[in-house]
Formats: sequence, structure tokens, C-alpha cells
Amino acid sequence: MESFPIDTLPQAGYIHMACFISVKNAADLKERLQIQDKSLTFAMVQSSLIMDVFQLLVAATRSAQDNDAGKLKTQTLSSEIVYNLSPTNNIAESLRRFSIDETTKSLVAIKIGGEADQVLEEMSNTIDGNLVSFSKLDQEKDMIKLRKYYKIDPKVTDDTAILNWIIGAIAMKNIQ
Repeated sequence: MESFPIDTLPQAGYIHMACFISVKNAADLKERLQIQDKSLTFAMVQSSLIMDVFQLLVAATRSAQDNDAGKLKTQTLSSEIVYNLSPTNNIAESLRRFSIDETTKSLVAIKIGGEADQVLEEMSNTIDGNLVSFSKLDQEKDMIKLRKYYKIDPKVTDDTAILNWIIGAIAMKNIQ
């Protein structure tokens, strides 16, 4: 697990993230998300749609800022993180695309706040999968879906340029 401070909002605590592969209980987790189980206090994202940890940090930081300002567009901070990963303002579509589904085998869990050891224990006790380094994300990414969801120009092929495109789409989402 990795933890990152939110420099612009130190009172929110840290952004904690963990990557899991070989997940066996995705169907149960998805059902718990659908019934809005309050004991799930962290977001779960399809790891195949994550180009880089920075993408997660941008979405989580925006979510923490929206939460601090009392301007969440979704019902929970966890769902706000998933929503903020998407370039679209359609909440249902954002959650459907970026959240886990019944067939998910690898995911990233993200939580804002809390003590790192307790957050890792909570995630590990909830997700039946293998905790791995974020370096595994590179093997998981689905470039076809990333290009489709973020409307990435086919001429853009460099990974850094693709990441910049994704970050730009996330950052510009709510600017009218």
C-alpha cells in the first residue's frame, strides 16, 4: 500500500491506495456497493483503467476538496473518487465504467483519511485477493478502453502524452 499527503488539504489526512490482483470476491463486493453497505469505506476501481498512480491522486484530491467544501456530487467520498476518475459528468456512467464489476480480477482500493496500518488491514480483510506493488498496474491497463473512455486521439501513442491527456480530461471535467 502507498500513502500520499494531500498538500492542499492537510486536515483530510492521507490518500491510501492498494493494488490487488487475483480478486476472488468481486461479485460480493459489487453487491455490497450496490446496496450502499456503509462498512465499505474505500473506493474500488478497475485497475485496467489506471494508467498511472498520478491519475488516482488527481481524482482523490479533487474528491477530498469537494468533500471539504460540502460539494460532493455522489453520496459518498468513495463513490466521488470513482466518479472523478471519469471524464464525463454522468454519475451512473462514471460509476459503471470505473467501479468494479462481478468479473473484476484486479482492482485498486483508495481511501482518504485514517491510519495507514488500519486502512491496509481493512482493505486486506475485505478484498479476497493478493496485494501487489503498483508496478503491476502497467501489465493490467486496457488501452482500448482508456482510449475510448477518455477520447484519446489515435495519433497520441507516447505513454506520458496519454497520461497527460487523461489528467487533462479529469481536470477539465467540471469546467464550463
